[in-house]
Amino acid sequence: MCKFTKFLGLIIAIMLGGIAHASENHVVKMLNNGAEGSMVFEPAFIKINTGDSITFEMTDAGHNAVTVAGPDGSVAFDTKYKPSTVIKFDVNGIYLYKCAPHAMMAMAGLIQVSDANNKDEMAKAVEKFEATVMMPNVKTRMSDLFNSNIN
Repeated sequence: MCKFTKFLGLIIAIMLGGIAHASENHVVKMLNNGAEGSMVFEPAFIKINTGDSITFEMTDAGHNAVTVAGPDGSVAFDTKYKPSTVIKFDVNGIYLYKCAPHAMMAMAGLIQVSDANNKDEMAKAVEKFEATVMMPNVKTRMSDLFNSNIN
């Protein structure tokens, strides 16, 4: 009976472990107009778990999502103007990405994968990105997003 109980406990632990580590897919839309204004990603900030994926959906034509900065060891991504692209995130940290043709309008977003281990480096990357934004009314969009979401 003792061996059976141990075996049953092992099976339950394996099953629960699989459930706890199941990866999820999230959706980020690329929009001409959204709740936060013109030329935006929705959501502009998303926190996901290691191993999760994001589907970037080009809801309005002419957009892409390209890595600006990411944690050490991460792989840069580019959706290449495809209608829908799935990107898997296996490296913890913060990622800054942009829409290349609309970056000067602050069309960018932040992804936090599990923790914020590269917070200091990413704060500098956000500052550098905002130096390229030409629209005064959205100049601090990314730093505002960063400061309100990254602890």
